[in-house]
Amino acid sequence: MDRAVTDDLLAELADVVLRISREIDPSGALAIDIVPLTGTEALVMRWVDRNPGSTPSAAAGATALKRSNLSVALGSLVAKGMVERRPDPDDARTVRLFSTALAEQSIERLHAHWAGMLRQALGDDDRDVVATFATLTRIDERLHDATR
Repeated sequence: MDRAVTDDLLAELADVVLRISREIDPSGALAIDIVPLTGTEALVMRWVDRNPGSTPSAAAGATALKRSNLSVALGSLVAKGMVERRPDPDDARTVRLFSTALAEQSIERLHAHWAGMLRQALGDDDRDVVATFATLTRIDERLHDATR
């Protein structure tokens, strides 16, 4: 049975995704006014923002970072004013992580930047965006599951 989706096509898809990510990089040629983050910090910030009140242990597990690397990234995010550590009201030994107002503003600017760039690139031809999003989300989830 011949597959319509060849390994070459899948490799090209991965390459296109990487090229697009470089083009929409907020610190690239079209830098925007957001708090600059390293790749590891962005990974942790994304988790904290999407999972308010999570613990450092949960963040380490979800991001596949070693505790020491997560600790460094969290320390940097706290120093940059992006993440707030709060004691758990039920267990003072546990810390909960939350995005700050500064983080929310940066994320809002970043999302507007991305949406604007993609809208400009698509023009009036946005008919496949929903299906593309669903496919890429499914790939992301399955890749994430496969590496855990």
